[in-house]
Amino acid sequence: MQLANQTFYIAIFIVLVGLMARFLAKKEDDRAHFKSIYWPAGLSFLAASMLVYAIAPWGGKGVLVLANIFLVAGVANISLLFCYWNKSLTKSSKLIAIVLFAIASVADISLQLFGTPQDRIHLMNIVLGIFGLWQISVLSQIHKKDNAYQIKLLLIVEVIEFGTRVARSLLTLGDLEYLGGFYQEDGWAFLMRIVSILALTTICILITNYYLEKVLHEYRRSSWAIEDGMLKSLNALSMVRDNETGNHILRTKNYVRALAERLKASGVYEDQLSKKAIDYIVKAAPLHDIGKVGIPDSILKKPGSLTDEEWQTMKTHAGLGRDVLTAAKLKDAKHTHVLDAAIQIAGCHHEAWDGSGYPQGLKGEEIPLAARLMSLADTYDALVNERVYKKEWSHDEACAEIASLKGKRFDPLVVEAFMQEKENFLRISEMYSDAP
Repeated sequence: MQLANQTFYIAIFIVLVGLMARFLAKKEDDRAHFKSIYWPAGLSFLAASMLVYAIAPWGGKGVLVLANIFLVAGVANISLLFCYWNKSLTKSSKLIAIVLFAIASVADISLQLFGTPQDRIHLMNIVLGIFGLWQISVLSQIHKKDNAYQIKLLLIVEVIEFGTRVARSLLTLGDLEYLGGFYQEDGWAFLMRIVSILALTTICILITNYYLEKVLHEYRRSSWAIEDGMLKSLNALSMVRDNETGNHILRTKNYVRALAERLKASGVYEDQLSKKAIDYIVKAAPLHDIGKVGIPDSILKKPGSLTDEEWQTMKTHAGLGRDVLTAAKLKDAKHTHVLDAAIQIAGCHHEAWDGSGYPQGLKGEEIPLAARLMSLADTYDALVNERVYKKEWSHDEACAEIASLKGKRFDPLVVEAFMQEKENFLRISEMYSDAP
C-alpha cells in the first residue's frame, strides 16, 4: 500500500510540474495573463507537497508536516487566485488566508507530536474544506459574470473535492486506531483520499486551460486589431489617391452586403456566404481600388477620356492592388480573413464572367465570389453617379445595363440577386448621395 501511495503522489507531482513548465515556458507578453502571483505560487506549493508526500515514509513525521503545510499553502493561494479573478481580493481576504494557514500549520505540528492519525486527517480535511467552501463561494460569483465552461467545471470539481474530504473524515472516525499512519489506509478511506487529490489536480488543469484560452483570445483580438488598423491605413491611402468620395465607399459596402445577403437567403453560394464571410467581404470592399496608388496622377485625375495607352496603364491597378495587399500580409499570419477577401476583391473585381476581363482573364467561378459581388456593386455605382468621363445615368438605365451584361460581365446569379435588390440599391444610392 505504501508503494502504491508513493507512486500515485509521484505521478501527480509530474503532472503539476508539467503545468508549471507550461507557465515558465511562456514569453513575457503572454505571462502578463499569469500576472497574479497566486497561481504560480499555488501550483509550486502543490507540486512540492506531492513530492514531499511521496518521500514522507523515508523522512519521518517532520517531512509529513512539511507536506501538509505545502498542501494548505497551495490551496490557500488558489483561494486568493479566485478572489483575484473576481476582483474581490482585499487585505481582509489575504489576512483570512494567512490566519487559516498559520492555525493549520501550528495545529498540524502539535498533532504530529501528540495526536493520532485520525486527528491529523480530520484537521487537514477541516482546513481544506474551509478553503473549498470559500473557493466555491467565489467561483459562484465569478460564474455570474463569466460563463466560461472552465468556471462551470471548476465549480463541479470543487464540490466533488469538498464532498470527498467530508466522506473521508466520516470513514476514518473509527477505522484508524490500529494504524501507524495514513499511508496504511485502505478501502473507501483510501479511495476518498485519492479522489480528493485527483480533484485538486483537475482544478489545476482547469485553471491552466482557462488561462491559456484567455491568452489565445488575446492573441486573436490583437491579430484582429492589427489587421483592422492596417486595413484602415491602407484605405486612407487609397482615398488620398483616388478621386472617388467617401460616400462611394459607403454605397459600395452596402451594395455588396445587400447582394451577399440576398444570395444567401435564396440558398445560392450558401457554403461561401456564412455570416462571418459576408462581414469579411463587406469590410474588405473599401480596398477594391487600392491599386490606384500606383497610377500616375496625370492618368488617374485626367478630366476626360483616356488614350489607349493610358487605359492600359489604368488597367494595371487591379494587379497592383492585389500585390500591395499581398505584401501587407505577414508570412504565416493567421486570422487574416478580411485581408484575404481584400486581395481577391482588389485583384479580380475587373474580371468578367465570360473571361473578357482583366488582369488575368479569369472566367466564371474562377473569379472569387467576393470579386464578383464587388464588380456589380462598383459598376452600378459608377453608372448612377457622375464621373469626369461621363454623366450620371438613371437608376432604371443602370438596371437595364446590368441586366444586359448578365452572363457576360457579371455572374448570372449575382445579377438575379441584384434585380431582387434593385430598389434597395436605389435607397442606398440616395441615402449616401454625393449631392450637397
